[in-house]
Parts: sequence; C-alpha cells; structure tokens
Amino acid sequence: MKIFIFVRKGCCLCEALKNKLAKIIVKGVFSNLELEEIDIDRSDLYQDKYKKYDYEVPVIAIKDISKEIIELPRISPRLKDDQLESWVEKNIITALKK
Repeated sequence: MKIFIFVRKGCCLCEALKNKLAKIIVKGVFSNLELEEIDIDRSDLYQDKYKKYDYEVPVIAIKDISKEIIELPRISPRLKDDQLESWVEKNIITALKK
C-alpha cells in the first residue's frame, strides 16, 4: 500500500514528518507501506492538481483498493516516533473501513 505525503520544498515540517515516516517504515513496523513524496509546487508534473494543499502541507494520504486517494486527518508535527506509529496505524485502519 502506498502512503503519500504532500510536501513543499524547503518546508521544515514536511521534512521532519517525511523523515519520521520513513524511519518507522524502515524499522519494519509498517513494512507493507511504501512512502511516496509529492511536491505540490511541481506544476510541471501536477499542473496545479494539488494546489488545494497550498496552506496545509504536510498532508498524508493513502490510496485504497479502488485507487481513490483518501486524505488522513491533520497530524501534529510534535508527535514522537511511537506516537506517530500509533497515529498511522489508527488512521489507516479507520480510512480503509470507510
């Protein structure tokens, strides 16, 4: 399953969250997740498709079985690694049940 993180280049909150997510995935907690970064400012690739996240980055989303992108709730940048693991697990499970 893919987990997407919508970011903006140079955003310290985006970088911190991206690094924390990569760390818990590498640690094996969520080894079935693949992290994909989407820079919302890459208009050459996305043609303003993700500009709705302009003031909201970082945003985390997953792609479900039907290929629909499901946004997860906003995440606190202050979460520690173990708290982030719990948050990811809880929110992915909740999103997939919908």
